[in-house]
Amino acid sequence: MMSLLDALSMLRRFRGYIAGAGGVGDMINALRWSVWYAVKWWLEARDAGMADRPVAKALYRSLLHHGYIDEGGRPVKRVEQPKRPRGPYAQEWLALHEAFDRAFPKILRGDVEAGRLVAESMQAQGWYKLWRDDFLEAAGFEGKRVLEAPLSAHNAVDIYSSRSPELYVGYAGSDEAVEDLLEVSSAVSVGQCPGSGICVFVAPSACEVADALGQLAPREVLLFNSLHWMPDPAKEVACLKRAAPGALFYVGQAVVETMPGFLAITSAAGAIHTFSRSEVEAALEAAGLRRRKLLLREMPFYAAVWSP
Repeated sequence: MMSLLDALSMLRRFRGYIAGAGGVGDMINALRWSVWYAVKWWLEARDAGMADRPVAKALYRSLLHHGYIDEGGRPVKRVEQPKRPRGPYAQEWLALHEAFDRAFPKILRGDVEAGRLVAESMQAQGWYKLWRDDFLEAAGFEGKRVLEAPLSAHNAVDIYSSRSPELYVGYAGSDEAVEDLLEVSSAVSVGQCPGSGICVFVAPSACEVADALGQLAPREVLLFNSLHWMPDPAKEVACLKRAAPGALFYVGQAVVETMPGFLAITSAAGAIHTFSRSEVEAALEAAGLRRRKLLLREMPFYAAVWSP
């Protein structure tokens, strides 16, 4: 399930998550639940004649990669229901999958809001924050002048409160996304930026506000579980590179090789793409970046540092 490289990296760099999950055994049980639910959801989608839905396509690609189904979508491995984990964060992870399971019939019918609510709750959970924070710590993230694309309310508030950056700036594609940010923090500048604090521009793409972002001189770009929302990731990242010349890019992304249940959850709120690791790296290279440090190949997500 996990490559030797990722297993060693988890033991070295993600000890906080492993401890919170209840140890290695509970962490592995939690990952197995993601597979068990993914097989269940795929069979439900296939049997309902909805294998062409985006969430079903994500399940198909991941389960096929991991060898749980064949190219025709037929199960080829028997997946036993795992033991319930005991660690608090592993239990939280399982509860997320259970919530998604309850919402899956609606999601399969195209109810993006049902998927969005589950994904929103995920971002507030302890294990998700530990993944993000352990990743940033392992990557050497300084957190001084940060550009997040697109800006996530949970990431902005958490990172701003824990690292006290001079600037945390980004863009949001809708007024609704800005309202979500204002609900968790009123100290946000919208549409203009004094050069410090939390700032957000309302724009569908970094390309539309690259000049305004560039005037703020961001030094670090955070792309955490966001590439699959971008219509053209290579173009978007190229605009981010123009807005933050010389900045380091911190990339954390669920990919096809990741746990299939988790991939489905991150895809169900209206994601445009499902990427493999090689597709993520190809998009970043097409934008003119080069990989400086690989932290995780695929499990529990792809994590790396890139630069111009």
